[in-house]
Amino acid sequence: MKHVLFYTDTPNLGGAEKHMLLLAKYLSQKGISVSLAYGRYSKIAKLHDEFAKYCKQIFVLNTLHKHDPRHYSELKKVLSKHKFDLIHLHLWNPGSCRYAFFAASASKIPIITTEHDPFELWGMKKLIKKKCLTKTERTIVISMDNLWLLGAIYGVPKKELELVHNGIEIDKFLDNHDKAELPVQNSGPVITCIAELHHRKGHRYLLNAFKKLQAHVPQLHLVLVGTGPAEKELKDQYSQVPNVHFLGWREDIPQILKASDIFVLPSLKEAFGQVILEAMASGVITVATNNGGIVDIIKDGVTGHLVSPASSQAIYDRITTILNNPDQKRDIEKAALASVKTNFTAEKMADKTLAVYEKVW
Repeated sequence: MKHVLFYTDTPNLGGAEKHMLLLAKYLSQKGISVSLAYGRYSKIAKLHDEFAKYCKQIFVLNTLHKHDPRHYSELKKVLSKHKFDLIHLHLWNPGSCRYAFFAASASKIPIITTEHDPFELWGMKKLIKKKCLTKTERTIVISMDNLWLLGAIYGVPKKELELVHNGIEIDKFLDNHDKAELPVQNSGPVITCIAELHHRKGHRYLLNAFKKLQAHVPQLHLVLVGTGPAEKELKDQYSQVPNVHFLGWREDIPQILKASDIFVLPSLKEAFGQVILEAMASGVITVATNNGGIVDIIKDGVTGHLVSPASSQAIYDRITTILNNPDQKRDIEKAALASVKTNFTAEKMADKTLAVYEKVW
C-alpha cells in the first residue's frame, strides 16, 4: 500500500483545509494510506479527530507560527523516521510551505503540491517561490485561472501542471435535509450568501443591490452567513436595512441552503468557490462573479448566472431576472445539479488526484 503524507503550514480553517479532509477520506477508500503533518498553532487542529478517522498517523509539529523555521527540522524528523512514497503539500497561499519544499527535497521524497490560491509575489519571496517550484514533480491547480497564473507569473511548464477541480459529497446537500429555521418574518424569497466577512468577498455590492431590490420586493430577505474582519463595518452600515440578517458562523450549511431561494457569491477575487457547488447540489440557483475558479463551475445562463465583480447593478439585474422568470430558474437549478453530479464529486476529485500520484510513481 502506498503511503502519502499531507502537509500544510496554514494557520486557518477554511475551504483548503476541508478539501484536505475530504481528499484524505476518499483516497483512503481507494487503498492509499494517508498521514497528515501540521503546526500545533493551526486551527486545523479543530479537525484533528475527523482526520484521525482516515489518516494512518497525524504529526503535530512543534512550531509556533507559519514562519517558524522549525517547520524544516520538525518535518525532516518525520520524514527520516517514517517511510512515505510522496509528500503532498497543500499551499493555502503561494508563499506557504516553503520550509517543507526544502525538507522533502533533502529527504529525497517526491513532492506534489496543490496550489489553492496562487497570486503574484514580489522580490525575494518570488525568487524563493520559483526555487520551491523547481523541486516539485507535479503541481495540482484547482482552476483554469490558477493554471494560467502559475505559467504566466512563475513560468511553470504546462506539462508539470495538473488540473483537478475541487469536489463535494453531493449526498450531504440533496433532498434529505430539513430546512434551517431562519429569522425571517414572512414567506418572501430568501437570498443567501455564505462567505467570510472580508472585503474581497464583495458583500457591500450585494447589500447595495439588496437595498434597491427591497424597494420593489419588500418581502425579500437577505441572509449572510460567516464572520470575519469586515463584520463590524458591514453591520454598522447595513444592519438597520430591513430584512438583512447576519447569522454569524454556522455549521448547518445544508439546511440553510435548503431554506434559500437564491444564492449569491459577489467575490472580488475567488480561487475556486466551493460553496457554489454546495448551493448547486442543494437545488439553489446561483449568482456569482466571473472571476477565478468560478468560471470553471458556472456556465452563464445554463447552470447559474455570472456577473461582473464590484457591480451592484449587475447583481440587482440578475436577481430581478430570476424573480421574474420562475420556469427558467427551475431549468437552471436542474442543469446545475446535473453538472455537479457529473463534474464535481469528491470521488472524481480523488480519482484525478490519484492519477497524478501514479504519474510520479
